[in-house]
Amino acid sequence: MKNCVLALLLCIPILTIGQASQATLLAHWDDESIPQAFFANPYHDAWGAVVNDKEIGIITSTLGIHFFDLSNTEAEFEPVAFAPAPVQGNTIGHRDVKTYLHYAYAVADEGASTLQVIDMSGLPESVEVVYDSDEFIRTTHNIFIDEDNARLYAVGGSGFNLRILSLENPEQPQLLASYPTVDVPLPYIHDLYVRDNIAYLNAGPAGLIVMDMSDAVNPELLGTMTEYIEQGYNHSGWLSDDGQYYYLGDETHGLDIKIVDVSDLSDMSVVATMDASSFPGQIPHNVYPKDGLLYVSYYYDGLQVYDVSNPLFPRRVAYYDTYDGPDVEFFAGAWGVFVLPSGRTLISDMNSGLYFFEAIDVPPYTSVTANVTSINACVETATEFSIEVGTDFLPSGVTLSTEGSSGTIEVQLGTTDANPGDIVSVSVTGLEAGDATVVIHSTDGASEGQTAINVHVIGLPIPATLQAPNNGRENVSLTPFFFWTGNGPSGLLPKRIQVSTDGDNFEENIIYELAVAGNSLTFPNTLEEGTTYYWRIVISGECGDSPSAIFSFTTETTTQATEIGGNSFQLYPNPAKEAVRLSFNQPIEEALQIDWLSANGQRIKTETMGAQAQELGMDISNLPDGLYLVRMSSLQESVSRRILIKH
Repeated sequence: MKNCVLALLLCIPILTIGQASQATLLAHWDDESIPQAFFANPYHDAWGAVVNDKEIGIITSTLGIHFFDLSNTEAEFEPVAFAPAPVQGNTIGHRDVKTYLHYAYAVADEGASTLQVIDMSGLPESVEVVYDSDEFIRTTHNIFIDEDNARLYAVGGSGFNLRILSLENPEQPQLLASYPTVDVPLPYIHDLYVRDNIAYLNAGPAGLIVMDMSDAVNPELLGTMTEYIEQGYNHSGWLSDDGQYYYLGDETHGLDIKIVDVSDLSDMSVVATMDASSFPGQIPHNVYPKDGLLYVSYYYDGLQVYDVSNPLFPRRVAYYDTYDGPDVEFFAGAWGVFVLPSGRTLISDMNSGLYFFEAIDVPPYTSVTANVTSINACVETATEFSIEVGTDFLPSGVTLSTEGSSGTIEVQLGTTDANPGDIVSVSVTGLEAGDATVVIHSTDGASEGQTAINVHVIGLPIPATLQAPNNGRENVSLTPFFFWTGNGPSGLLPKRIQVSTDGDNFEENIIYELAVAGNSLTFPNTLEEGTTYYWRIVISGECGDSPSAIFSFTTETTTQATEIGGNSFQLYPNPAKEAVRLSFNQPIEEALQIDWLSANGQRIKTETMGAQAQELGMDISNLPDGLYLVRMSSLQESVSRRILIKH
C-alpha cells in the first residue's frame, strides 16, 4: 500500500512559486534597556569572527559592542562580553564594527567618538579595549578591513571622505593616507569593499568608483559607474568570490539589488537585478555573498537570500522577516548581515536586536528565473528579457507557457519546449498603458513552477494644448510669447518648441528648435516681419515623442515712417486687401520706381511715382495672398518693405 501511495504522489506535479522558504531561526536577543537613537533604533551593525576555534557573533548598539558565543545553540542566547563605547546614548545612530585577526575595530558616526581596538583573544569569556583614540578617526560612517594587506579603510568621516590606516601593529593603527586631496578630489564615500588593494567605493549619488590603492598616497582610478539602471543612492556592495561581479545595493526605496559585471572596470554594467518581492517601497541595506549565495539585510523585510551561482539569473531561495511593524517608506528593520564559516547567518535588526539563523538549505531548482524583477514596456513596442530554466527539472524536458499573464500585454516565448538549464528569450509588447504581469509556468510532469514578472506598460505622453499665439493669429510680435498647457506628469517631462515655415512639411522646414521648461516662453530670437510661421510643442517620454497640434501665426509688419533722400514715408495698410498707399511727408524730388517682388524674388509688377508727387495708390486686388517685397528705388538709393496681402 505504501508503494501505491508513493507512485500516486509521483504522478502529481509539485507546484513551486518563487521557491523561497523561511530560514530557520536558531536564536534571538533583544535588550529593552538599551537607549533608542533617532530612528527608534537601539542597534546598528552585525559582524562575526572565529576566535579560539569558536564562532563569535557581534552586534553594535547605542551603548557599545556586544559579543556572543555561537558554539552552543542550546545555551541561553546572551552576550558573553561587552565593550562599552566612549560615547553612549540616544545620540548614536550609527556604529560600525569589523574584525582582523583576534581584534575588533569599532567606530561611530556621531558625537565625540573614537576608533576602538578590542582584543577578542579572551573570548568566549571576555574582551579588552586596547586602543581608544580620536587621533586618526573621530566620527566615520563605515570601515572596512583588507585583511590580506593589513589595512583599515574609513569612509564618510569627520574631516575626510576616505582615510587609510595600517594595521601592521594591530593595536597601534598608523595613518597612511587621507582623501580628498587636490590631486585626488574624492567625493563623499558612504561605504566600500576592498580586495587586493582594489577599492570599490560606494559614493552615494556619485555612483560607484573603483581605485587601485596599492600605493596609498598615489592611488590610481580604474573605473567609474555613474549611470546605471534603477540608479539610486549607491550605498554598499561586495565582490563575488571570482572577482567578476559586484553585488550592489542602492539605499533607495523601491529599487532592486544589482549584479554588476566588473570584469572590465572601464565598462562596468548591471547585468541582473533582484528584490525582496514584498512591497513597492522595499529597500535593501547591506549584502554579503558566500558559496554561491547572496545574503541581504532588507529594511522591513529582514533576511533575504538569493542563489547567485549563475549571476545572470539570481533567484530568491530563503527569507526571514525580522520586522513586525508596517511596511512604509522610511527606515526600520534589518541593518547588518554576516555569514559565518559554518554558513550560519547573523542579522542585526535596528529595532529588535540580533537574529541567528541556521545555514540555508537551498531548495530544488524546479522553476524558471528571469534576469529582471520587473520591466517597463512601451505600447506597441516589444521589450525582451531572458529566463533560465531550472537545473533540477527532469532531463526529459520542460514545457513552458504564459497562461495567466495579464491581458493588457502580449507575451511570446522563444520556445515552449526547453531543457533544464536552457536560456529562453521572452518578448513583451504592451497593448495599452497600465500595469500588467507576465506569468511563466514551467513543468516536467513531476514538478512545476510559476514565476511572475511585473510589467509597467508606458504610453506616449498626453500632447500639450497650445494656447497662444492661437491658431491663425495675425500681427504677432516679432518676439512672440508662447503659452501652452499640459506638460506630462508633474510638468517634469522634457519638452521642446519647434517653429517651422511650412505647415504641410513641418519637420523639413523647422528653423528653430529649443528645449523649454515650464509652460511658456518668450521667443529669444527676432522673427521676420509679415511672415507666417507654424509652431508646436513636443513632449518627450520614456517611450517616444508626443507632438502637439500645429498652430500658425503671422508676424506684424511695421508701418512706422522710413526715409528716402531724407523724405519720410509710410506704406500702408499692412496687411492689405485691395490697395496699398505710399505716402511721403513732402513731395519727392525725383521719380521712384516701385517694384513688387514675390517671396522667391520674382518681379510681379512695377509702378512709377513721378517727381513732385506726394502719394501713390497701388491696386493689389489681382495679386494672390502672400508676402511681397515692395522695393522703392531712386537713382541714389533703394528701400524695401514687406507687405502681407490677405484678401
